[in-house]
Amino acid sequence: MCVSVYGSDERELVERVSKALERGADLVETRLDLTNISDTVRLRGLLKPYIERLVITLRPVDEGGGSRLSDGERMAILESLAVEGAGFVDLEVKTLRAVDASGLRRGGCKLIASWHSFEETPETDMLAKVAEECLRYGDVAKVVTYARRREDCLKVAELYTSFDPARLVAFCMGEAGWGSRILSIAAGAPIAYASLDDVKTAPGQLSLELMKALRDRVAAGAPGC
Repeated sequence: MCVSVYGSDERELVERVSKALERGADLVETRLDLTNISDTVRLRGLLKPYIERLVITLRPVDEGGGSRLSDGERMAILESLAVEGAGFVDLEVKTLRAVDASGLRRGGCKLIASWHSFEETPETDMLAKVAEECLRYGDVAKVVTYARRREDCLKVAELYTSFDPARLVAFCMGEAGWGSRILSIAAGAPIAYASLDDVKTAPGQLSLELMKALRDRVAAGAPGC
């Protein structure tokens, strides 16, 4: 269970990281692109006590994030945290086509190769091609779409019949897509994303407490899950 957080500055970001772990998160995604980072050296020091349980993300504007840094500048920040022992770094497959990401795996860091569609859910055959490309670059493929209708959740869930569930995180954003987050847990995805209370980083994101309760129901084979 991974809680995605950001902050107004480095200190608030780290406060939310600590709070998420205290409340039972297994991992915390730090959305650096949504946080006002004034000092990357200070950031590394503040994150160091939690580094092994972090998913480091620095998403550019053209990929739905908030960072206007160049690819080179983003890679420098990501690599500096990877070498500290970050659990995961999430990097867009579009960026991975253009940069050398070998430095991200220093210190045992795993790479999440991600792809997002913020307006719709393409057909499953196209999504399968995306997942295949992501798996060529990353240890884990993350394929996320926007659900306009509940049926879109099934398109994404079909990916788990074609790829190793232990290396695939696939779900839909949006109010119509929350069920896909539960389907991904049932399918065996290694990571499920949740919010810290109402601090959401994606539409349709459910709170940590609700996601944990739903995960437990799935594990118990409860009706309706």
